[in-house]
Amino acid sequence: MHTMISTHTGSWAEAYPDIVTCANMFWWPAGSKWEDRLASEPGTGHLNPLDPKTYQVLKRVINDVATLFPEPFYHAGADEIIAGCWKADPAIQSFLSNGGTLSQLLEIFVNSTFPYIVSLNRTVVYWEDVILDGNIKVPTTALPPEHTILQTWNNGHENTKKIVSSGYRVIVSSSDFYYLDCGHGDFLGNDSQYDQQTSDNSGNGGSWCGPFKTWQTIYNYDITYGLSEEEANLVLGGEVALWSEQADPLVIDARIWPRTSAMAETLWSGNRNETSKKRYAEATNRLNEWR
Repeated sequence: MHTMISTHTGSWAEAYPDIVTCANMFWWPAGSKWEDRLASEPGTGHLNPLDPKTYQVLKRVINDVATLFPEPFYHAGADEIIAGCWKADPAIQSFLSNGGTLSQLLEIFVNSTFPYIVSLNRTVVYWEDVILDGNIKVPTTALPPEHTILQTWNNGHENTKKIVSSGYRVIVSSSDFYYLDCGHGDFLGNDSQYDQQTSDNSGNGGSWCGPFKTWQTIYNYDITYGLSEEEANLVLGGEVALWSEQADPLVIDARIWPRTSAMAETLWSGNRNETSKKRYAEATNRLNEWR
């Protein structure tokens, strides 16, 4: 089960507005630089690591979810922590002005939630950002590999290598290969790149993770490429992602199939024949059944 328990939590403000920073604010204030945004897309809100009530509420939610889904894993999110959102809170402003850092703020949050999830006999899954983000991250000492799995979504093989070389198990969801929503244009209504009489950003389909990921692109991806045998053993598998900004019941089947079938075959059965050649032709015939 995956619940965002640090970022992407603007909806929590409907019930507990006092524990959510920058809730209901415009995600990218007019005239500000990208690095000063409050979110990476519309929908602002981070849980406040300095408010004790945050953990009172959060532990009840985690316990409820763990009870409803009695599986051995708990995905705790922690991707896309945006500095501007935390900085919008007065208590956090004071913390930072007194020498605290945003990474320390994240570490406070992890130290206050990770042990509780582990106490419920769960292995904790985080997005890779929690240790690989360039600006806000925790030291690996905060997340023992025996209790932690990381899910990668940036930089393809490079980030997979970084994670397993640190001793962590990994789930691969590289946006370069496994993001199914890419290449369908920007979902925002005020994107100036379309206000021109030339092709709109045709190189990537108008989306940040474009171009569109064809089934061949997905089928071709070897998630253990460049890893030693020991490192490859830490790769648990892969997961495609289809974010819902541009997907609803009307289009969801076409977005998922047959591309997800291509991923399933290559992960379960491999993508090479007995002579080690990629078996695109044979796969095409099998995938036609999913069209």
